[in-house]
Order: sequence, then structure tokens, then C-alpha cells
Amino acid sequence: MSGGKDSTWACRVLQEEGYEVEGMVLSLHSNAPVEKARLSAEKLGIKLHVSDYSEEFKREVEDNFVSVYVSGKTPNPCVECNKKIKFACLIKEADRLGIEKIATGHYVKVEKGKNGRITMRLAKDTKKDQTYFLWQLDQNTLSRLVTPLADTTKEEIVKNVTEANLMDKVEESQEICFIPDDDYVSYLKERLGKEKADRVFVSGNFVNQKGEVLGKHQGYPTYTVGQRKGLGIALGRPAYVLGINAEKNEVVLGYEEDNRTCDFKVKSLNFVSIDEFEGEMDCFVRPRYRSPLIPVTVKVEKGEATVHTHTPTKLVSPGQSAVFYDKEGRVLFGGYIL
Repeated sequence: MSGGKDSTWACRVLQEEGYEVEGMVLSLHSNAPVEKARLSAEKLGIKLHVSDYSEEFKREVEDNFVSVYVSGKTPNPCVECNKKIKFACLIKEADRLGIEKIATGHYVKVEKGKNGRITMRLAKDTKKDQTYFLWQLDQNTLSRLVTPLADTTKEEIVKNVTEANLMDKVEESQEICFIPDDDYVSYLKERLGKEKADRVFVSGNFVNQKGEVLGKHQGYPTYTVGQRKGLGIALGRPAYVLGINAEKNEVVLGYEEDNRTCDFKVKSLNFVSIDEFEGEMDCFVRPRYRSPLIPVTVKVEKGEATVHTHTPTKLVSPGQSAVFYDKEGRVLFGGYIL
């Protein structure tokens, strides 16, 4: 429980369905919403447990976030957290308490497929669907997971929570829970320490695809692939970040026509709704959160996927997740973009 509208309403739905519900807050960092969750639990009339996993969170999520950014890639901290912390620790605590099922306020459908595997499907509210962040969950976790928000929408939840007087004020959570005000640059500098930050956040060259110098940047971790705004350079027309070379401290820029690709690779695959396989298939991919599903042909070989989009799409960001779906909206598998 976060004390927010989604987890609060998820509890109420479970209560209405006849479940015996207890709440759990995983205290992961200094911004942990313990008091908000306490207020929510009181209004719901349920017992609340609080468990501290801040050391595990720092090691598995925050340290990884910093190292991936410093390598010039763009991390997915929520994906790492869901697999290694949130769901793993939730199951650990459920086992300790003798509780069979776990539930969260994620927007996702979980059901048993015809092949016997537990599948994930797009939620009713496709704008809020969170399957993109859950592709690493294994079959054991999915078999114990209940998702009360699968068939509702954010608008309905806001209305229901307000009418039920479960929350005094409805707020949206911030993008990255452990970074105050989403100021990841200040966060990175603090985590790295002054000496290392001064080496990483140092001016370098903006270059074009030929390697020709276009100007100076303010430190490569300040930029992400596909970024257009806030580059601090004028080239006469909108420019985009096409790539980042951490070793050379270079940021590659190009234009709209350069910010497209038809081919990329994905590693560290986890198969969800289908058994692990090698071969070729047509399906759909979501290479970034909230992007539309893109038709692709995928060839899986030796644990990696080679992806060919049927039409050019915006450049993908190394380090981000790519999640693959069938035409029914089931998550086939996911992986990290190379």
C-alpha cells in the first residue's frame, strides 16, 4: 500500500469481493509513504504491516540506477524494483504471515492461459496499463497475484475513492519514487559524491553522426536518447539525441529524419505467456512506457531477440525495456534494449 488512490481502491474492491485483506508497506527509502498508508488502512479498517527493505532497495535498485546512467544508458528502475524488491518482498512477507495471495494497485490483467501458463494482459484502462513494468515477473509470482484494478479505469477509481470518502485529497505519485522532485541530475551527483560527479558531469562534445563537433554539452548523464528539449544548443532546426558515448563523453545529435529505426536488439529475455522458444514470429512491441504497440517481426536466438519494425519508429533507448505482445494484448516476453 502507498496510501494512494490505486492501492486504496484495490483494497476496497478485494473487501467487496469477500477477501480478508491486510495491508503492507515496504519501507524502501526516505520518501516511503508510511503515514499515508496508515491513514488509508484506518479508513479501510484493515491491519497494516510495515517492513523495512531499504538496504535491499538501495543495493538492487538505486545502485543499479546510478551505474546504468553513468554507463550512458537509460535505466528502468520500476522494472528492477518490481522483480527484485516489490513483488519478491511482498511474497516473502506473505509467507511469513501465512497469507496465500498478494495484490497490488497495478493496472494489469492476470489470468490462466490455454497453455497452462499464467498470462498478463493489457488492462481495461490502456492509458494507465502497467504491463510494461511487470515483464520480469515469474510464474510463481503471477500465480499468487490478484489485480483488482484490471477492469476499471483511473477516472472510475478517482470517482469511487472520493465518493467513498477514503481519501481527503487525490494526488498523483511522482515519476521515480526515490528521487525528490524528479531531479535525477542532483540525485546522481549526490550518490556519486563530489569527486566522481566532477569527473562524470564534465563538459564534452555534441557531435553529429559523422563525429564532427557541433558544440559543447554539460555532461552526458544529463541527456537521454530521443531527447529534443533542453539540449542547450541551436542548430537552426529541432535536434534530437541519437546516442551517448560515455567513454568519449560525447552526445550524438541529429534531426527528425535521423530519429528513426527499423531494427534493434533485446537481451535478458523473460517469457511470460508463452514457453521459452527460438525462432521467428510476428507480434507487437512497446519499446517505451505509453508508446503505442508497434507491429514487428522478431527472431529469437541464443537468448536474444532481433527486432524488425514494419515501419520506421522513434529511436529506442539502450537500457530501457522492450515488451512484446500478441494481438490479444497478452505479454509474450520482455527484455532490455541493447
